[in-house]
Amino acid sequence: MYIEEKNRFSDERFGKKIYNNFKAAIYCPVGDLIGITDMELFAKKFEWIEKHINVGKVYLETYRQGITIQKEQVRKLIDFFKEKGIEIAGGITTDSAPKGEGGFNPLCYTNPDTLQLLKDVVEFTASLFDEIILDDFYFTNCRCPSCIKAKGNRSWKDFRLELMKEISEKIIVGTAKAVNPKVKMIIKYPNWYEHYQETGYNLQEEPRIFDGIYTGTETRNPMYTQQHLPKYLSYFNMRYMENVAPGRNGGGWYDPFECSYNLTSYAEQAYLTLFAKAKEVMMFSLGSLLDPEFSLCVPVNGQIFMDLDSYLGELGEPVGIATYLPYHSHGEDYLHNYIGMLGIPLEPYPQYPESAKTIFLTKSAAMDKDIVFKVAKSLANGADVVVTSGFVEAATNLGFQGILTNVTVTNRKISVNSYAYSNDGGITFGGCEESVKAIEIPQMEFQTNDTWELIAGFGEDNNFPILLKTIYGNGHLYILTIPEDYGDLYNYPRKILYIIRSVFLKNSPIMLDSVSKIGLFLYSNDCLIIHSFIPWYDEVCLILRNGYTAVKDLVSRKIIKSEIEKGNNVIRLRVSPGINKVFKLIKE
Repeated sequence: MYIEEKNRFSDERFGKKIYNNFKAAIYCPVGDLIGITDMELFAKKFEWIEKHINVGKVYLETYRQGITIQKEQVRKLIDFFKEKGIEIAGGITTDSAPKGEGGFNPLCYTNPDTLQLLKDVVEFTASLFDEIILDDFYFTNCRCPSCIKAKGNRSWKDFRLELMKEISEKIIVGTAKAVNPKVKMIIKYPNWYEHYQETGYNLQEEPRIFDGIYTGTETRNPMYTQQHLPKYLSYFNMRYMENVAPGRNGGGWYDPFECSYNLTSYAEQAYLTLFAKAKEVMMFSLGSLLDPEFSLCVPVNGQIFMDLDSYLGELGEPVGIATYLPYHSHGEDYLHNYIGMLGIPLEPYPQYPESAKTIFLTKSAAMDKDIVFKVAKSLANGADVVVTSGFVEAATNLGFQGILTNVTVTNRKISVNSYAYSNDGGITFGGCEESVKAIEIPQMEFQTNDTWELIAGFGEDNNFPILLKTIYGNGHLYILTIPEDYGDLYNYPRKILYIIRSVFLKNSPIMLDSVSKIGLFLYSNDCLIIHSFIPWYDEVCLILRNGYTAVKDLVSRKIIKSEIEKGNNVIRLRVSPGINKVFKLIKE
C-alpha cells in the first residue's frame, strides 16, 4: 500500500522534487540564452516555471541560425542550473540564417566552409557538455549547384541518405568524441516520419551512429496548418522510435506553436507523449514558456505532469495492433494516425512483425518488395492481416492478386453516404446506416463467393466494398477501403466503426463502441486509457472480453462493474473533451 500511494505523487531526492515516472526537461535556444544579461532578473522569471513544474533537466543550445553563444555565458548558465540541482546538456540546431525565401534553411552539407563551421560548433559544444542533442533541423533540402553536382545521377533521396550518414559519422559524432570521448550524441527525429528519407534523415543507419535518439511529438491543427498531423501522432511517432532504437529513445519533444487555438490541443501533445511511456518529456522552449503569449502552458504542463505521474507507474508497456513501416518508406501519408483516432491502438515497427496475431499494413509497407510473401506466411500461421486499398494498389505489381486474393483497385471513384453491413460473414446485408455527408472512396472489384463484403457503400442500384474478407491458410485477410480524404474516416457511422474495430481488435480484451476521435491506449498488464478528442460530451461503451467483468479507475480507485448487453459485458461511460479515463481490467 505504501509503494502504491508513494508512486502517485512527486518524489523528492537530494532536496529537489522530481517525478517518479519521467523527467521534465526544457530546451533553451541560443537566442534565449544570449538574452539573459541579468541573472538575478532571470532567476525571478524562472521561478514562474519552477512554481509549477519540477524541472529535471535543461538543454542549453550553443548555435542556431548563424548565431553562436560565448563560452563565458554558457558557463554562467551551467552554474545557475547546477546550483538548482537541474541536469544540463547541450544542444545544436543545424540551420543557417533566413535567406528571405521563407521555409526553413538547413545547412548545405556539400559546402566546405559550412562543414568547417559545423565542425567548429560541435567541437565547442563537446568541450562544454557530456551530452548533446541535435534539434530536428538536421536535414537537407539544399539544391544548390554544389549539391546538384554531388548528387550526380542518384535520386535526391539516395544522395541525401548517404550524404547525411557520412556527415553524421565524420563531422558530428567523430568530431565530438575526438574532443570529449565520453560525450553522448543524440539525434532528434521530427514528427514528419513519412518523409524523412527525402531530406536525408537516415532512420536505418543514424541510430547506429549516434548514442541515442529523441522523438518529435509535436502536432498541429491538421486543417489550418501545412503539416498534416492528427493528434494521435504524438503517441504513434513515440512508439515507432521506441521500436527503432529499443532502450535508446531519450524522450518526446513538443511545443506550443500552431496549436494554441485550444489549450487542450497543446495539452494532448504532453498527454500522448507520456501515454507512450517517454522517459523524458521536453518542452520547447525556454523563451516560449516565459512569453506572455504562451505563459498558460506552464501551469498546464505542471498539472499534466503531476496527474500522469500519479498513475503512469501502474501501467505496463504500451501494446497495440502491429503495423509495419519499413525504413525509408512512405505512402498514404500519416494514415496510421487517422486510424488511431478511431479508437484503434497501433504499435509500429520498422521490421515486419512476423509473430503478431493481428497486423495492419498501409501503402508504405508495400515498399518492402517481399511483403506479399510475408503476409502470406503470417496468414498461413493463423494471423489476421488488415491491409488498405492503397496497399492493394501498390502491391499489385508484387503479386498480390496472384498470391493472396483477386481484388483490384480501379481508377473509378464513388461518393457514398449510405452503408450496408453483414451479420453473417458477407452472405447477406443485415442493416443500413447513413453518414452526415457523402464520402468519396475508390471503387474496388472482387470475385463473388471468393471474397466477402462485410461493409459496403450504396451507389445507384449498386454497392461498393468498404471492408472485404477472405480466408487464407489459417488466417483472415481483410481489405479496408480508405476514403480519398482520410479525415472522412471520422464520418463513418458508429455502427460501421464498430465493425471495423471488431476486425482490428478481435484478439483484444477490450473494444470501444463510440463515435470517432475517441482514443484507446492499451498496456501489457490489462490497463487502458481512454482520451476524447471530440469537443463535446458523449457516451462510450467499453466491451469487455476474456472473462473481464469490471474495471478499476486508477485515479478515483473505484470499481466499475459491467452489465450484460446482447451477450457482452459492457460498461457505459460519459467522456469529457480532453479528459483521460484510466482503468485496469479486473475479473470478479
